[in-house]
Amino acid sequence: MTFLLASNDPAPYSDRSEVIMLVRLSSDRTAATVVSIPPDSWVAVPGHGMAKMSSVSAFGGPTLMVHTVETLTGVRVDQFAMTDLAGFRALTQVVGGIDRVDPSVADPVERQQEALRTLISKVVSSGVLSSPSQAHDFADTVSRYVQVDDILTRDALRSLAFGLRKLDPSAVTFVTAPISDGVRAGQLWEALRQNQIKHYLESTPQ
Repeated sequence: MTFLLASNDPAPYSDRSEVIMLVRLSSDRTAATVVSIPPDSWVAVPGHGMAKMSSVSAFGGPTLMVHTVETLTGVRVDQFAMTDLAGFRALTQVVGGIDRVDPSVADPVERQQEALRTLISKVVSSGVLSSPSQAHDFADTVSRYVQVDDILTRDALRSLAFGLRKLDPSAVTFVTAPISDGVRAGQLWEALRQNQIKHYLESTPQ
């Protein structure tokens, strides 16, 4: 199963997506790969030519965002979720907060990506998903603060949350897509499609 996660620019009335992550779950839900797609990457947007990844939502909303990522990666996106600053704060509170982002990360976009990576890790490692009551609260918060597609209903969120309770934090791999390097990017997408991320990381300089 593959999810596309996005977070909007916190600026008022902004349609820019400053965090875009492709999350690929293993069939047994024990491992996951999270690929960050830099928002300033220039990509082919179906029907709109070349544009920055961050501007895709402004052109055509979630549907175009999904189509663009599928075209870029060759990976089918099963479900889509988007949040904003308020949603991120609410999810952070559910898991008991997260550690401060490394102050050496100067770029605001990189800080947002690091914060979301930290949140995902905390969700997995905190035990939230293994507790029926906490998993219920987490799914309820997601359903209230995160914009999801029609398939990902509240019941589906609860089912997914319980299904991830065996996910080992050490089995979650984070990668930043090298969009500007066509060869390496192609190798990454092929590895993602073939579930060979470990081999990609071992054979490709990061």
